[in-house]
Formats: sequence, C-alpha cells, structure tokens
Amino acid sequence: MKKYSVIFLVCFLFKIIYGFEIKEDRSIAVIGNRVIWDNDIKERAQVRGLSYETALLQLIEENLLIIQAKEEGISVSKEELDNRFNFIVDQWNKRGIDFYKFIRENGLTIDQYKEIIKEDIQKEKLISEKIHNRIKISPFEISKKMAEMPKEKQILLYKKSFGDATDAESFVTAIKNDMAYLEKMESTGWVSINKVDNELVSELYSAGKGNPVIRKLSEKTIVYILAEEKNNSPEERYKRAYQEIRQEKFVKEYSKYLDSLAKKIPIKIFDTNIAKKFSIPISQ
Repeated sequence: MKKYSVIFLVCFLFKIIYGFEIKEDRSIAVIGNRVIWDNDIKERAQVRGLSYETALLQLIEENLLIIQAKEEGISVSKEELDNRFNFIVDQWNKRGIDFYKFIRENGLTIDQYKEIIKEDIQKEKLISEKIHNRIKISPFEISKKMAEMPKEKQILLYKKSFGDATDAESFVTAIKNDMAYLEKMESTGWVSINKVDNELVSELYSAGKGNPVIRKLSEKTIVYILAEEKNNSPEERYKRAYQEIRQEKFVKEYSKYLDSLAKKIPIKIFDTNIAKKFSIPISQ
C-alpha cells in the first residue's frame, strides 16, 4: 500500500482508538483555493506526534502537490482507484472494523473518500514524474559512497524513554496491538552492531524483529525494537549505497520542487505569528 493511503487509514483508526472528536473549527490557511482547517492540523499533530507547526507544514506541502497535480491533468483510472479503495477496505476488515459504517458515522460518503484516495494517487504520480524518474546516479557516486561505509554489520533500532516503568509496559502492550505506535518512537538510524551494548543486542535478537524489549535503568525505562539489520557484503553495500544516494537526492530535489510550487501557488496563513515561523513564501 502506498504511503499516503497508509497514513489516511492510520488517522481514521486513531479516531476510533482515542475517540478523537471533531470540535468547532476555523480556517488557518489557504493554499491556492484549498482551505486548511484547525481541526485537521490538530488531528495530524496528535496522530503523528508532531508539533502544530510541523503538521501545518505537511498539509501545506500536500496541498501544493495536489493543486499542481490537478493543474497538470494527472489522471487516475477507475481500476487504479478501485484497487486502492478495495485494499484499504480489506485492511479495515482485517481489523474487525465496519468501514462503511464508520464512514457514514463521520459524515463522509464513499465518493468523498474516493476523492481523497484519488488525490493521494495524483500526488504519488506527480512526485514520481517530477522527482523519482529524474534522479540519475553514476557508478563513481556509488563507489565513493561504498568507500565511506563501515564494513561491519549494522542494525536499525527504535526506542522510547519513560520515567515510569508502568507507562513503558502499557506502551509495549499498545505496540503489540497496533504497529502504528512505531511512529511515536525515535529511530537510532543505522548503527554498527559493535557499538550497541552486547546484552541489549542479545535481548533484541531473542525477542525477534519488531518485538519490543524493555530495559530498566536507574532513572528511566527504555523500550527498544529491532527494526532491520544489514549484512555488509559487497552486494549489500552496493545496494545500500545506491539507496542512500537516491534518498539524499530525492530529499534535495523534493525540497527544491516544493519551493518552486510555493513561489507560484498563493499561500496565505491567517495567524501572523505562525506565518513568521515558515521559510516558504507566504502571501500577505
């Protein structure tokens, strides 16, 4: 499933889990002719553990992409839309949730929900066309990146600290029931296995990938999860070098592309104090 649809599904599930209630709303910003609402920002911030400003920035970026995708006439076939919709409904069914009932109870029609999915696909196609498909990587770049890489095995961990052991245990229970909680954990990035405490490594491998391990220290309790590991064979190192270079170039080009959209699509943030915190061009 594509990233945007995963996020949309998770947001709806958090509404169920936490009983997120839609309250009186107000408009915070207008991107082109699209309004960003206060409740949407707060909901995203709550679900993803973001600051209000970061959640707003994400919504601004997404609306810029949607507007540009529509302007360029990026199409979505009925088959693409139906396949994505059916996949999402299937995910709900696997969680034992009546998708259609929940949609109705939240004031959405199926057509409105499909329009959201359609815009997600349009954004994906725009990003693929304007950025992904234009990234070029030379053999020299890969060789240079490989030379910089450590040769020992590396692991990727997620962790979260708690002042109370009971809170840590509750969090572990929540993770086992819903892996979306990983979004609330901090990634260590790829680290050499030789730089991680041997006892912790042993516990992580005993638990297995994706399973939480609790370490109780003197003043805090930390939950760890082993997410991935990498064997640094020449083939693996080549593949990782390619992926890292591609990701670095994507981040750079994505930022440049968003900047170009922000310069031509009007952005108006009504709260001047919030507007001052953004480096993107803001219409007055």
